[in-house]
Amino acid sequence: MFKKEELAKIKEDLLIRKKELEEGLESMSQEKISDTGSQDEGDQVMSVTMEALRNSLQDTDYNEYKNILNALKAIEVGNYGICKECGEQISTKRLKYNPNAQCCIDCQQRLEELEQL
Repeated sequence: MFKKEELAKIKEDLLIRKKELEEGLESMSQEKISDTGSQDEGDQVMSVTMEALRNSLQDTDYNEYKNILNALKAIEVGNYGICKECGEQISTKRLKYNPNAQCCIDCQQRLEELEQL
């Protein structure tokens, strides 16, 4: 379990990252797809590729954002660091590396294996 000061630092770090993600997501949502009408085929392919990459990054950032919101909520209700799958304590080492982790390493690996099926 975390000391009060450690939990306050984790919360502060999560809030900073949340703000960074909000700014990045806002910036990405304001970007416009360039007009492909006057582009040659190579430029059009590049535009489509860049748009797909931007969408992928936006999805990744949004998933991280949702995880941060969940971690902040868990801090508020007092169950931060508890695995949502098995109910066991997530290792301090894992939470220090990934403060918005919602599962212990064993459950996370199991979930990732199931996703690959």
